[in-house]
Amino acid sequence: MQTVYVDVLIALNLILTWAMLRTCGELCRRQASRGRMAAAAMLGGLSSLVILLPALPEGVLLLCRLLLAMGLIRVAFRWEGVKMFGRMTGILFAVSLLFAGGMAALWSFLTPGGMAVHNGTVYFHIPAWMLAGAATVGYLTARGMGAALEKRLPRTLLESYTVRALGQVGELTLLTDTGNRLTFSGRPVAVIGAKAASFLPPEVAAAAGDYSLAAALGRQNPHRVKLIPCRTAAGEKLLPGVEAELKRQRDGAVFPCFLALTGENCFSDATEGGESADGVIGVIN
Repeated sequence: MQTVYVDVLIALNLILTWAMLRTCGELCRRQASRGRMAAAAMLGGLSSLVILLPALPEGVLLLCRLLLAMGLIRVAFRWEGVKMFGRMTGILFAVSLLFAGGMAALWSFLTPGGMAVHNGTVYFHIPAWMLAGAATVGYLTARGMGAALEKRLPRTLLESYTVRALGQVGELTLLTDTGNRLTFSGRPVAVIGAKAASFLPPEVAAAAGDYSLAAALGRQNPHRVKLIPCRTAAGEKLLPGVEAELKRQRDGAVFPCFLALTGENCFSDATEGGESADGVIGVIN
């Protein structure tokens, strides 16, 4: 009979959960804050305690795994609608099934020492350095998959959106750039020009390209106007920003985001014949 050490059990499954969530995020091109990822990984680690229970029916285990995948996605990633939630849950569920199936097959055929598989949960009695190695391999694998997918995706795309911010509604044409990773508080940031910001309240629109006014507005009402750090080829700077919601016109998909205001009036998309856009945003689905 295999002796199970609870601390090793939780630590191992915490790392495995983290690696699978990272893989899911890379496949869906979504990022999670460190705090949310840590909380989800801990939830996954604690869920491994099911190995201590009597054997459960396969149907129950399958349902539990699906519910766990839903909970992990909800904890790790911000809400972007039912479609994206279902997509990410499905990917995580499939990845977890493949991993559990592979480990069960390994245990059945080879029965390696120090390994146990019970109730769909894997346990290895391994030293700390191997746990650290597993975390490194998981991270590098997820990054590699993300880089490979990035090369296969179209680099740029123009999309039309309806935007709501500060109680105002406007229309924007945004350049979706797969190389843009700008986020703030876990949300994507759409950088828009001064002309496109005209639908916002006048005092906020006037802050586009005016750092002193933006800073003053931020001090007066930090819940209304944020200062968003932005890194460009010219260096780092702060842009005034507001919370917003984008609704993509072609399919009605809704994306919570931030609008960052700059003094530029348009952005060019070289792959679309130089068409002008009101702003640019990192890739969203």
